[in-house]
Amino acid sequence: MTFEITDYPDSYVKVKFKKGEKIIVEKGCFIYCDGEYDYENKIEAKSYKNWIAKILGGKSLTYNIYSAKENVEMALSPKDTAEIICLSVSRANPIMFSPSSHFMRTFGLEIKLISLLKESDILLKTLGSGKLFLKGYGKIIEKNIDSINPIYVDEDALVAFEQKLEYDWISGGVKKLFTSGEGFTYTFKGKGKVWIQSKEKIEYKND
Repeated sequence: MTFEITDYPDSYVKVKFKKGEKIIVEKGCFIYCDGEYDYENKIEAKSYKNWIAKILGGKSLTYNIYSAKENVEMALSPKDTAEIICLSVSRANPIMFSPSSHFMRTFGLEIKLISLLKESDILLKTLGSGKLFLKGYGKIIEKNIDSINPIYVDEDALVAFEQKLEYDWISGGVKKLFTSGEGFTYTFKGKGKVWIQSKEKIEYKND
């Protein structure tokens, strides 16, 4: 299976499958396929923690699995305007990420809730090896950290980070509820990578 991510903005992923290969994708992201494929819609939440993660993360409780019945090319896109990045994940170097950042992953790469933080903030962690496709808004910044001094990242800007980094958080507490100021600010130190989005997703509501 090979992948090609088109240029941002309005990124989408072209996937070239060999017969029998599968991909796991968020709902509503299919664009086209030039051959025969199978499709399944399944519930991802296997425990109460996963249900909490999906609900609080603003994600659907189900996902789509596409299986190639022959060698095909398929195009998949987020439902909104987002930049897509592809991370190569290994068992030795798990990735922690925001549930709202998940877009797509290769079959067999699992994700689990690993942290239920204060004020309902959560993180997910990869289990196994494979390709993880995440989305972000504005531009996604890949920052390499190699420092004993912490760097600070706003919770709404965080996309993902390597678990080998030391991380903690500072809470803005009541300030977040009554003002437009910061809520959580993550701190990172050690040696590893952090992925940060430059803008928040804008939610449009009907009047």
